[in-house]
Amino acid sequence: MFWNRGSRNLPPREPGLPFVGNVDIKAEPSYFIELQKKHGDLFTLTIFGQTIIVVCGHDKIKEVMIKNGEITSGHPVFFGYTEYFELSGVIGASGSIWRNQRKFWHDALQAIDSGCNNLESRVLGEVADFLHEVEKMEGKPFDVSRLIKTSHYNIISSLLFGERFAHSDANLTRIVDLVDEDMTITFSKQLILGFVEWLKYLPGDRFKVRRRRFLVDEIFKIVQKSVDEHKETLENAKSEDFIYSFLNEQKSRKLNNEDLKGFGDRDLLIMGYVLYFTSATAVHELYWYILFLIHNPDVVVSMRREIQENVGSKKSVTMADQAKLPYCRAVMYEVLRASATVFVTPTHTLSEEIEVKGFTLPKDAWLMPVLGTINLDPVIFPEPEKFKPERFLNENGELAGYEKVYASFSLGPRDCLAKNLGKMEMFLFLTTLVQNYDIENEAGKPLPSLDGMSSGFRTAIPYEVCLKKRK
Repeated sequence: MFWNRGSRNLPPREPGLPFVGNVDIKAEPSYFIELQKKHGDLFTLTIFGQTIIVVCGHDKIKEVMIKNGEITSGHPVFFGYTEYFELSGVIGASGSIWRNQRKFWHDALQAIDSGCNNLESRVLGEVADFLHEVEKMEGKPFDVSRLIKTSHYNIISSLLFGERFAHSDANLTRIVDLVDEDMTITFSKQLILGFVEWLKYLPGDRFKVRRRRFLVDEIFKIVQKSVDEHKETLENAKSEDFIYSFLNEQKSRKLNNEDLKGFGDRDLLIMGYVLYFTSATAVHELYWYILFLIHNPDVVVSMRREIQENVGSKKSVTMADQAKLPYCRAVMYEVLRASATVFVTPTHTLSEEIEVKGFTLPKDAWLMPVLGTINLDPVIFPEPEKFKPERFLNENGELAGYEKVYASFSLGPRDCLAKNLGKMEMFLFLTTLVQNYDIENEAGKPLPSLDGMSSGFRTAIPYEVCLKKRK
């Protein structure tokens, strides 16, 4: 840790407590928005001596994360990145390992999508199973979050293992439970360890270090079992998935005497874990989506009218229908904007000093891009507190301005590799749900809150919904 005392032009500093600095930082939109109003789009925090440059606003975030992307794409080497991601995977790695692995991810996704069982067919298969499970509820109120998680992580399992599970399958249930608890521990217990790692040695596993190690290792075991099975059938592979792609990449590198850093057996296990971990935002977006539809029945009516006029009530919605459903897509982008699920992106580092609008951002400082300040900026989005899908439609009813919310998938070299898959999930799940079901609050009950909770992700407060089959 360091103080950067020699830097004369740091952005304005928010006063903190002696020695510990701004340790009272809150992962809440109101906290960062108030500091943005006070200091502007760039300001400085210090936590236990570590300088942290907070970056807000569309222009500043683009300049720092895109224009200077090569300088700001690194991650700090601290607890979490070292303990569980072992400085591998597209989360934990930096430098050449990260670049090579990211290229592999991109190429593997493209190969899977070009196969006979492409991304859309995998998602549509899960949409059908999702609706089957919804039908079992017979219109009674229930919390849909578990079903969303099961459906989403089944799609990820399909990408990783080459097969989907039945929703009642013990393997899928186990994966959902492990990932769910892992995410909860990560954001509720372990953020402070990034600054004061020695706290992990306190007796009693107060910060759940050993518990999370168990969870991660259990996920590794599930991935390893599938890896062993894939190795036996590698020469006669009948499907495209990440494990086969990785094993073939590993084999090719060995034959060509290329560097295996980032492509060892352990890296494959970490890659499997990262697939589940990094995709959790899709779960929260779908959960927000249904909540906003409960609050906006007029939006549901407009979506359904558009679907019926352009697709019909009998034919399943596919990605080929996107161009005919601009309002449905506008709703999707408005949910991305209003939910601001990834309000603060994971911390980056500066590999060299840069100047931004007269301020010095020093080498080795940590960067904290606050993406949510773009989504809630009243200059970019007038009346940001209102849910207005029409803000993404032009005067001709055509989709417009949606690129403004691409910050929801992060920006720069470390943007989300699976953003297209995430948008595909949102579009297909929710258009199909609206096409086939009424989405209602339980009669006589107050509407569930839209306030949200902040714990790493900005998540919806648990709620129940009635999904009634349309006749």
